[in-house]
Amino acid sequence: MKNKSLAMLSPLCLCLVAAGARAAIEPFTLDASESVKHETNITHSADGGRSDWVSTTSFKAGVDQPLGRDKFVADAGINYTGYGKKEDRRTLNSWGYQAGAQLDWNTIGDLSGAFGADSSRRQYIYGVTSEPLPLPGQPPATPVTERNMQTDNHVFGRILLGGPSRWQLFAGADGSQRRYSASSFRSNDENQWSSNFGTRYSTSPDLTFGLVANYGHGEFPHVETFSFGGQTQTKVSRFNTRSFNGTVQLRATGNSEFDAGVGYTTETSDALDDKLHFVNGSLNWTWTPPSHFTVKVGLKRSTDMDNSSTAANAGLRYANSLSGPSINNLALLDVGYALTAKISLDATATYSQRKYTHLSLVDANGNPVPSGTMNTASYYLSAHYQPTRTTDVSCGAGHEQRRAAATFAAYTYTDNTVRCTAAIKFD
Repeated sequence: MKNKSLAMLSPLCLCLVAAGARAAIEPFTLDASESVKHETNITHSADGGRSDWVSTTSFKAGVDQPLGRDKFVADAGINYTGYGKKEDRRTLNSWGYQAGAQLDWNTIGDLSGAFGADSSRRQYIYGVTSEPLPLPGQPPATPVTERNMQTDNHVFGRILLGGPSRWQLFAGADGSQRRYSASSFRSNDENQWSSNFGTRYSTSPDLTFGLVANYGHGEFPHVETFSFGGQTQTKVSRFNTRSFNGTVQLRATGNSEFDAGVGYTTETSDALDDKLHFVNGSLNWTWTPPSHFTVKVGLKRSTDMDNSSTAANAGLRYANSLSGPSINNLALLDVGYALTAKISLDATATYSQRKYTHLSLVDANGNPVPSGTMNTASYYLSAHYQPTRTTDVSCGAGHEQRRAAATFAAYTYTDNTVRCTAAIKFD
């Protein structure tokens, strides 16, 4: 598989280091990439798991088409992930996809908005894409080594009154669904609906204040419980989340800008003994001093776990992700350095803490256990080479480690990764 992966990578590399001719295909775009990595613990198992080479080949096409005052944006792509060892090829090789469409609309005056939908299917690997949720009456989930595909579907709508004026009113609604293909993960399937309403006011082009209220309702439709006689029953577990937040966006100087928010959240759930109250918030700061450096800092406290918080994909944009019965704290630091116009270096560090509180859990022997925490630290160093505007080659190495309370001992793991990726884009 190692030789096969490198062979697949070679043609793309030849394309990337070539002239990279620009194809006049606007408003369309075409992307292709090949990634080869080696992981020391591909299943993120507490016992150290096993190492393997992994190759991912991706193709994507998109369109960005103005329609008068409106705009239509859509993309779709497929990917194939292959493993090197025979035992992994048999159970983990998989096809995935992603697709989405969005219409940005504007009416006469200052009324505008957007609506759209997206869907993705990818291989779930414990500890990478999301966390299995330990729910009442069930022991904490253990790593799944069979093929387990995670499918996410999402629809949304946004409306804004005010345009570029100083005062704006906005509202939005989202519907999300997550499904797993492995039967042992069925209790982690989730449906969620959320809405928000708020206002923003700009005292100047560089300073904006806002207030926003959020409401979310979620369901785990396939939670298994055990009744008398050892019979398994399936029920729906529900939760509701309400939060109020104040926000500020400030461009302090031409080289520094940040956005921050602080609020208060309450959550009620079938999985909680009582109502959960906590202060939530976020801070994103970007500093670009008059040099080749770029520094980004992000902090967040909420009930959702950002899907992009792993070392290889860390960023300051917090994805639309599903919530669960836990409080999550996330911190990240990203430092970039432009060595030349075509070569750049990047270092990223992230730390996340997922804390389960007020839960009534039992272990595998049916004994009650206290709530617990899971702490994950990751580091990633990479170098990027962009020979042309449309091509990019990068290589990097990372380390990720999770430590968990005794309640969640099965969640502890250490994983080291080496990765190289080549990508080309035509527009």
